[in-house]
Amino acid sequence: MDRNFMDYHQDRFEDASLMVYDNDLLVACVPGNEVGDHFYSHQGLTYGGIFMKVDLSIELLKAIVTDVIFYLKSQYLAIHIKWQPEIYNSHHVSTIEQFNILGFNTVHALHNLHVDLKSEIKISSKKTSGYRNGKFDHLTLKINNDFSAFWNAVLQPQLKARHQAHPVHNIEEIELLASRFPNQIKQSLVYQDDELIAGVTFFIKGNIVKSQYAAATIKGMKTSALDYLYIEMTKDFKDQNYQYIDYGHVNEIDGTINRGLQRFKEELGAINQPVFSSQWSKI
Repeated sequence: MDRNFMDYHQDRFEDASLMVYDNDLLVACVPGNEVGDHFYSHQGLTYGGIFMKVDLSIELLKAIVTDVIFYLKSQYLAIHIKWQPEIYNSHHVSTIEQFNILGFNTVHALHNLHVDLKSEIKISSKKTSGYRNGKFDHLTLKINNDFSAFWNAVLQPQLKARHQAHPVHNIEEIELLASRFPNQIKQSLVYQDDELIAGVTFFIKGNIVKSQYAAATIKGMKTSALDYLYIEMTKDFKDQNYQYIDYGHVNEIDGTINRGLQRFKEELGAINQPVFSSQWSKI
């Protein structure tokens, strides 16, 4: 966890992050913010929870979790933890179990999908049909950091038109993050001739690549440009020896599942893995 990834929006959140030491050795951290007497594992991050060194013993893990919980309970009336998917954290199951033992409730699960690049990837023939029917013949994939072109010509217009929404990161924020993490944030773009018609912004964490933003223009949708982009980038990430592509969850704001989005990701070879949230309250 790098604070530079959080601090670009520090004005929006009251930071309440924790660091846990074993003697003088940092062994865990909990990115968090507070709203009144409520603690959240951080509302400005996609995933949260306790991040720990991978080589901890089960005894030290339980001690860390116990100390964190008792500290938070002594400071706040309510605690909200949103966990990262299991592919990010080898301690995932043991940590959630310890939270449940100490009085937390699992309140909901998001349907998160990922591709295992070390296993056989079963991409639907529907997704690869563009190679056979000529749809992909005039498409070109470029990987660069031209975020402004994607944000201004594709992402923002499509989010506004289809969902009356906007990206979590504005163009200034994504360019700032990319300048701080040039090897961890990559922009993939698809052109038809010289026209930008689709793109995906990928965030890289260790051996995991996360699809953060994806959008296509009307022409991009007609040519299945995102299918082409994801298939080609899957090949590229596999060749670079990454372990997973995290496609994110398919839940709407009210918790229901977007079946069309789920089908789209599954046809690209993604499989479902639930992402849990835990809560505790004195009230």
